[in-house]
Amino acid sequence: MNYCINPNCQAPQNRDRTTTCSSCGREMLLKNRYRILHTLGQSVSGRTFLAIDEDQPSHPRCVIKQLFQPAVGDNIQSELAETNFYFPQRFHVAALLLDKLGQHPQIPELWASFEHDGCLYLVQQYIAGRSLAEELSEKGNFGETAIWQLLGELLPVLQLIHDSQLIHRDLKPENIIRRSHQAPFKKGRKGELTLVDFGAATPMNGSWPKTKVKVGSAEYAAPEQIKGAATNSSDLYSLGVICIYLLTGLSPFDLFDIKSDTWVWRDYLKVPVSDRLSRILDKMIQRDPMLRYQSATEALKDVKVKVCPTPIALGRSKQNWALTAWSAAAIAILSIALNPHLPSLSPQMGFKTSKSTAKIPDFRFSSPRLNDFTSQRSPNAPVRTLASTSGPVWSVAVIPNGRAVATGNTDGTIRLLHLCSGKLVRTMIGHSGAVWAVAVSPDGRAIASGGADNTIKLWDIYSGELIRTFYGHTAGVFSVAFSPDGKAIASVSKDKTVKLWQVETGIELETLKGHSAGIQSVAFTPNGEILATGSDDGTIKLWNWQTGELVRTLAGHTDAVWSVAVSPDGQTLASGSWDNTIKLWDLNTSESPQPNGYLLRTLNGHLDKVQSLAFSPDGQTLASGDLSGTIKLWQMGSGGLMGTLKGHSSWVEVAFSPRGKTLVSGSFDDTIKVWRLSP
Repeated sequence: MNYCINPNCQAPQNRDRTTTCSSCGREMLLKNRYRILHTLGQSVSGRTFLAIDEDQPSHPRCVIKQLFQPAVGDNIQSELAETNFYFPQRFHVAALLLDKLGQHPQIPELWASFEHDGCLYLVQQYIAGRSLAEELSEKGNFGETAIWQLLGELLPVLQLIHDSQLIHRDLKPENIIRRSHQAPFKKGRKGELTLVDFGAATPMNGSWPKTKVKVGSAEYAAPEQIKGAATNSSDLYSLGVICIYLLTGLSPFDLFDIKSDTWVWRDYLKVPVSDRLSRILDKMIQRDPMLRYQSATEALKDVKVKVCPTPIALGRSKQNWALTAWSAAAIAILSIALNPHLPSLSPQMGFKTSKSTAKIPDFRFSSPRLNDFTSQRSPNAPVRTLASTSGPVWSVAVIPNGRAVATGNTDGTIRLLHLCSGKLVRTMIGHSGAVWAVAVSPDGRAIASGGADNTIKLWDIYSGELIRTFYGHTAGVFSVAFSPDGKAIASVSKDKTVKLWQVETGIELETLKGHSAGIQSVAFTPNGEILATGSDDGTIKLWNWQTGELVRTLAGHTDAVWSVAVSPDGQTLASGSWDNTIKLWDLNTSESPQPNGYLLRTLNGHLDKVQSLAFSPDGQTLASGDLSGTIKLWQMGSGGLMGTLKGHSSWVEVAFSPRGKTLVSGSFDDTIKVWRLSP
């Protein structure tokens, strides 16, 4: 597949070797040379692509950063508009610095810089290898020796960046890549750590205008950096946080106790580390900048005491290392407008699903547990009400560790809220209309969202970064779902189609057509073989999504079907309709003499249109929400009504926690409620 570089193209994916875009007519080769393969990341200020340089005989891969030139009055960020006068000058200086920087063995080479069709471009060498985040995912927690080596190799780089009066501002595991044995490179040793993505770097001195724009990744950014006032010790803080993340496999959010204002990372070590390393890391991650190491050299002196007599390979001259320092001003001087919720994605990284040995964020804020509230609540009353700061809530999904809920909101945002404390963990901004659907990947590493802007977006749940956008629907996206293996996303739309997407590449795999009206809901069976869809035409359709075959149509509702859910054992399908009923269908029966012959039972009890359904993880309970805000709980064995939960005043979406003891509901009444279902 080829990708159109035009920022305004509505359908940028094209067939291989296409010369002009089939959607917008733009030439597919950038500068008649670079063929774009796919996007690697996106921020407010620009996009990053993987491309091929067809002008070189070997057709090597390269990374292209496309930077937008904002005009005064743009609603991206007022601070960016104010500094627009300096933007071309910054780009020119950055390109000069990167050209020199490319000689360094641990920094990608700059191949070209130019302006084209109203955008600025930087073309850099593609570094083949694995990021530290990927290494953690594949091999598990780092040991103490690996951390000593990491510090010994990266602290000298930081010192020389700082000596050149530059601050990196976006150190994170994804931005540190270990060159692979197979990596084609002219310089740099295999296995050597390479720094990529200097997209947030800034000078320390006053040669550039000040800005309050916050950049970097929230999990690793120092407190002063989050406030827009980074210093050189902010980079040391980030490197220290990276180390404790690699040692524990836990998100930094999980390693800091807000209540006591202290780091608790030692409590989560599977294997204790030496007191010397603990003291070094503790000093690096002090919240107060004055209590940290004041330079990387100061920290390196303590590290070298441990590393000897087997020192890490640091034998490069200071003259050679000095090139690294030039890096930081480069690309990301240009990305000054990065939104704090959308930090620049590593230019090397696409989203890869995997069975990670690293835990996803637990968002442990030492706030009260759910059962701390139960003693004072009345029967069938919510344990906790979380006020939405973004207006009506369209959709909810609980992350697999059960500590946070993702909400899709009318203002176009996705918000991640801590279930116990109600604290806002992060906000993901990118949709230009209401977010009608959210789903969390099976491994808990990503969120998919669908909205009124006709797009599906994939987000990194750790950082809030936008991984990629899926284009193809011609009307709003009502529902999204991950396949059980996390490799595919299904989306359904008002345009009457079902689309299947490959998560890793963003490629559209299949379009399914058959409904005669907009499709409101979608769900995979647990074995991943069948896809169920519910439509405004009143039917449910079952598809073999890998072949595109329509397996079965279930008819029985007298109005639109707005929700479908499949039981954990894959035997039963539940459908909720605007005819005020819920129907349970047998998925285990292969043959039936009539359209509704698969119908097991109809559940009556709602007095308004049924909007949402969710099975408990054990499959014993079905929760349903309707247009009035009423939630009902049904016993699956008998079909009997177990209880009614009242508290919302408008339509409601429901989701169970992974253990099934908690139900979360999000409503058009601007609230999210947490219900305790069992002691």
